[in-house]
Amino acid sequence: MARFGIHLSISGGVANAAARARELGCDAFQIFSRNPRTLKAKPLDSDDVSAFRAAVSESGLHPVVVHVNYLINVASPKNDTYQRSVDALTDELVRADVLGAELVVMHPGNHVGSGVEAGTMRIAAAIDRAYEATGAKARLCLENMAGAGTELGTSFVELSMIIDAARCGPGLGVCFDTCHAYGAGYDVATARGLEAALAEAESAVGIDRIVMVHANDSRGQLGARKDRHEHIGEGMIGLAGFRNILARPELANLPFILETPVDSPEDQARDLAALRSCAPQLEQQQLTVEG
Repeated sequence: MARFGIHLSISGGVANAAARARELGCDAFQIFSRNPRTLKAKPLDSDDVSAFRAAVSESGLHPVVVHVNYLINVASPKNDTYQRSVDALTDELVRADVLGAELVVMHPGNHVGSGVEAGTMRIAAAIDRAYEATGAKARLCLENMAGAGTELGTSFVELSMIIDAARCGPGLGVCFDTCHAYGAGYDVATARGLEAALAEAESAVGIDRIVMVHANDSRGQLGARKDRHEHIGEGMIGLAGFRNILARPELANLPFILETPVDSPEDQARDLAALRSCAPQLEQQQLTVEG
């Protein structure tokens, strides 16, 4: 059975995010481990970490997912940007282990004109350096991207290139983002389009490498290469699309994490309820009760 969660703010400390996850009724959740607006980071507070881990353990929340800072670009051809990004990625893996997070999600990066092959090799080398420096236990997951600008990882084939180039590649996972996939041209809103996307994933990276889903509806049109998240059921994928996604046996037992807009205090709970309503298990339970 799928586990459902939300990307939550760490404002006021990471323990607050764990408490908020419990309040919302999440099964799992995702956080930034550091300020996402800068590559500089303050050390984690030991008391805050202890409270966080205790809250996670008591509530049975899992997996805990750390999303890598958006400013990290380990595909950059600029040596100073690359080195700062490698250092930040290394720190992210350390923090994930300190927090007890099982998964770390990373946008592969932008090659900024250097080309797909050069960017791929930079990413693979950075991941290897980060793991070799830390011996981290958390599993790093590469996220598929919508394809804006010089983004890498727009296709499962590009993700496989990174995985194959990294010495630690066999241990890497994939985070399947529904909005990004739709923006990149995978028609996950239809059963046929979803079938084709998963077939490509199986061929390129192996379906078992997909270990989590970012469940986001899309404001953008199919293939528009725009990363524009929308509330569940209010975008181009729609509730029917998410019913198809949650019905797929390859995905049905994975954690589904929402990264939908927060325009009002009720949005997170509403999107979580909408996503849960698309799960076949819940639909069957409702039919049994009503019958």
